Amino acid sequence: MDRHAVFRRSFHIISPIFLGYYLLPESLGGGITRTALSAVFVGTALCIEIARIALGIRLLGLRPYEGQRVSAYAQGLLGLAFGLFVIRDPRIVVPVFLGMAWVDPLAALCRRRGWPRFVPTAAYLVLFLSTVFIMKSFAIPNALLFSVAATAVAMAMEGPKLRQIDDDLLLQVVPMVVLYFLVAGFGTGLGASL
Repeated sequence: MDRHAVFRRSFHIISPIFLGYYLLPESLGGGITRTALSAVFVGTALCIEIARIALGIRLLGLRPYEGQRVSAYAQGLLGLAFGLFVIRDPRIVVPVFLGMAWVDPLAALCRRRGWPRFVPTAAYLVLFLSTVFIMKSFAIPNALLFSVAATAVAMAMEGPKLRQIDDDLLLQVVPMVVLYFLVAGFGTGLGASL
């Protein structure tokens, strides 16, 4: 495995650190909010991405075909920004982001080694279900329904390889939207929903 692949996989594995957003207080003092600070971070990263494309700079971890398109890093960031700023519900955002961060590299390993698709599918289901149980997000029937739905949608997004859209974006946005409507329709199963 080359150094670019090692860096990509390492970045995937440590990327849940960005979920620390939910641990920050909304007000950080001096009129600065966590949302505003996060928006500045996202905006800065996207400006760097635009400059990278315009200048033809290949950053560590980029695949050769990412040179003149929005990188997987930036698309992953956009997926997380969609979750933080649009979906806003950590009960949805956290397990979906963990699935993208940890199961996507596993799925790539399984493809390379010829392992069955069941392996990343089972891993996503167990990871999602474990996360929502640890977070006490949903009653058991709802947790099971949402976990199966998120797994099915995420694994469908893992399959197709689209030239301009990376699965790091699709593995977040599509399951989050599906879960948003499922939670709106079925609730948490814990009584009053947020």
